[in-house]
Amino acid sequence: MFLTATALHWLHSEPLATLYGQVAGLVRDGGVFMNADHMIDPATPRINAAERAQRHARMDEEKAAGVLDWAEWWALAAKDPVLAEPTARRFEIYGEHADGDMPPVGWHADTLRAAGFGEARPVWCSPSDTLLLAVK
Repeated sequence: MFLTATALHWLHSEPLATLYGQVAGLVRDGGVFMNADHMIDPATPRINAAERAQRHARMDEEKAAGVLDWAEWWALAAKDPVLAEPTARRFEIYGEHADGDMPPVGWHADTLRAAGFGEARPVWCSPSDTLLLAVK
């Protein structure tokens, strides 16, 4: 079994499709691959906008309460003697906050099946995230 969570949205579609093919080559028949990540349904723009607004309002409340935001967390990591070098390398590779294409769940399922998985489908989702299960 392979599991990834909130990591693959950093990749664009073409390298992600290549990676899915490589994963399919590693998973034995009957084996499982699961990907939990950002997979927004383009058919629900109002739901997507409402979820995004609610999520950002919550992040604003947390920041006002003293919780570090994305930029503040990385600024602290950059100052840490152990994390400074890997943090600098991360920014070299990705910049401030790189996102891939973030295709919808149907693209992921179709691409996994084309890569060699017999079945692929979502098994859980929210308006912004999906857990996709693929069986070889």
